[in-house]
Amino acid sequence: MKRRTFLATGAALAATAALPVAAADWQPRRPINLVVPYPPGGGTSTYGRALIGPLSDRLGVPVNIVNKPGAGGVNGATEVAAARPDGQTLMVTTGGALVMHSIFKDIPVDPFDSFEIVAQVGGLQGSIVVPANSPHQTLADLIEAIKANPGGLRWAHTGRGAFLHVSGQSFLVANGLEATDVPFKGGAKVRAAVVGGQVDYAIIGVQQNRGFENEMRALALIAPERDGLQPHIPTVAEQGFEYKFVNTPITMFAPAGTPAEVIETVSALVAEIVGSEGYGEEMMTKGLLPAYLGPEDAEMRLRDLAETVRPIIEGIK
Repeated sequence: MKRRTFLATGAALAATAALPVAAADWQPRRPINLVVPYPPGGGTSTYGRALIGPLSDRLGVPVNIVNKPGAGGVNGATEVAAARPDGQTLMVTTGGALVMHSIFKDIPVDPFDSFEIVAQVGGLQGSIVVPANSPHQTLADLIEAIKANPGGLRWAHTGRGAFLHVSGQSFLVANGLEATDVPFKGGAKVRAAVVGGQVDYAIIGVQQNRGFENEMRALALIAPERDGLQPHIPTVAEQGFEYKFVNTPITMFAPAGTPAEVIETVSALVAEIVGSEGYGEEMMTKGLLPAYLGPEDAEMRLRDLAETVRPIIEGIK
């Protein structure tokens, strides 16, 4: 994406998404913990870390990132749901993964009943990658190898029920393939497994490819269109194969019962940050794009996603 195109997009986001900050009257009195229920290094954590500085500046108190990985993001989310609903504990997570986990199996929290939705700040899309020394030069090569050895190839993802697992498994089902999945805790560990040759291929967030082009090879993007920041990666469909489009918004949550003035204040500030030139340019260097939605629209996005993925997940349980 060209810089001027991004700046125009950022300006539009700021203009359409901004809320009346001056009208909100919540002011935190002590540091805020922003929980990311994944390890450092992945796309979700990157979004969270990019927010803490600007949020701290605007709120006048430190905003501390707290990585709480485990169970594909469920452990950290459960801890946040149980926190005091006073605005001092927030969470940035893959909202789609939380929704998918709740459909895939029984978990201690509900993505809608256990939280207040503050905002959407971005999104992630999956890509199919292999180690740089893999014999599979194209997606067709990989699919031929999977067909020749059903269940024999190993593929990595960020946890069963997470969006990259659902995306990868639905790709296999759509093309009549069978491979053995290997879950890891977080995108950075999945990437390390690929680079280290521990698996034959992986489904990872497309942003994980940046800076590692000499150590792994991206064969396809599991999306309707090529990525704006990495347009050299072809889509699955344009290579003649089937897929189900499964992506995830990056969403900020607060514990259920958090006062409306807290949600309004933080959401307004997040809109301002996400629409800013500095934030957008920082995210672009990480291979990510900002995408703000306010509380109501962010919730609608998650509910629509739940309806889209439910039949897919039911088919792969």
